[in-house]
Amino acid sequence: MKKKFSVGLAISGLCLYLVFRNTDLGALRESLVAVHYSYLFISLIFIFLFTFFRALRWKFILDPLKKISTRNLFEVVMIGNLANNILPARIGEVVRAVVLGKTEGISKIASLATIVMERILDVITLVIILIIASRYLPLGGSKNNIIIIAATASVCFLSLFLILLKYRQEWLFKTSKKFLEPISPKIALHAQKSVHNFLEGLQVLKQGKHLIAISFLSGIIGLVLGAIYYFVAIGFDIKLSLPGLLFLLSVICLGIMIPSSPGFIGTFHYFCIQALFLLGVKDKNLALSYAIVVHLIQYIPESLLGLLFFWKKGFSLREIKTAEIQNE
Repeated sequence: MKKKFSVGLAISGLCLYLVFRNTDLGALRESLVAVHYSYLFISLIFIFLFTFFRALRWKFILDPLKKISTRNLFEVVMIGNLANNILPARIGEVVRAVVLGKTEGISKIASLATIVMERILDVITLVIILIIASRYLPLGGSKNNIIIIAATASVCFLSLFLILLKYRQEWLFKTSKKFLEPISPKIALHAQKSVHNFLEGLQVLKQGKHLIAISFLSGIIGLVLGAIYYFVAIGFDIKLSLPGLLFLLSVICLGIMIPSSPGFIGTFHYFCIQALFLLGVKDKNLALSYAIVVHLIQYIPESLLGLLFFWKKGFSLREIKTAEIQNE
């Protein structure tokens, strides 16, 4: 984790350098002061809706394991957001699994499997959005083709991976045993137990109605996130078409998946500015102001609410810092 943390800090540092290089701080301050704050309050509403729909989708994914209230999952998601904002290596996903495991008695590995599936669905949704948006934007023929080809390949790969998890679970189980047993029967047994718990968290793949609901909610989550970016853009008098808005959110969300410092500081701002440049926003101070505000308007309320729910559930900071998945 320390190595990944160091790499993340280096990448964030590079991104921050590129973001603030040749920036007029006086013009940046003026741009930040000139924002219409009423639109920022509207975007706050969609931030809570965004987390609500994420919790609701997670509920559908978890249903085959255990019926859990959306309210409780909302709190767990917020705690995970807090961990991602203050701790390295996107450990918030692990923290969510640990918190859910301790509060609901679910295997932490099975819980983590549901989060992995959630992230795969997010990537597929974002890539599909990027493909659709790119077809309607004047980015240049070669750029459009590269984006569409790469994005299509990613969707196919992830979709095949989900199909493999759905129809070849027994094969995965036997394969892990076949390769590890000659090395060490103890390790093989340990690995099989982990694989079993992981696959247990993917039982929703066998339930068609739930998959339809989950796919629908993934689309809603993307639209709600787009609404957050849209109202902040209005606050800065930045005009974005629907394809432009979809392109912006997909570039940012895919961009922050690379290693970075806690809270995606630097990477978020860099990819936001680059996307805005491609969409015709050539004023760097305006683009940077937008990036700063749209980042903070998510970072601050998510962190504060995450801290509140973290305290409510009685967890200690030491438990979160040392959170790790243990085989059960």
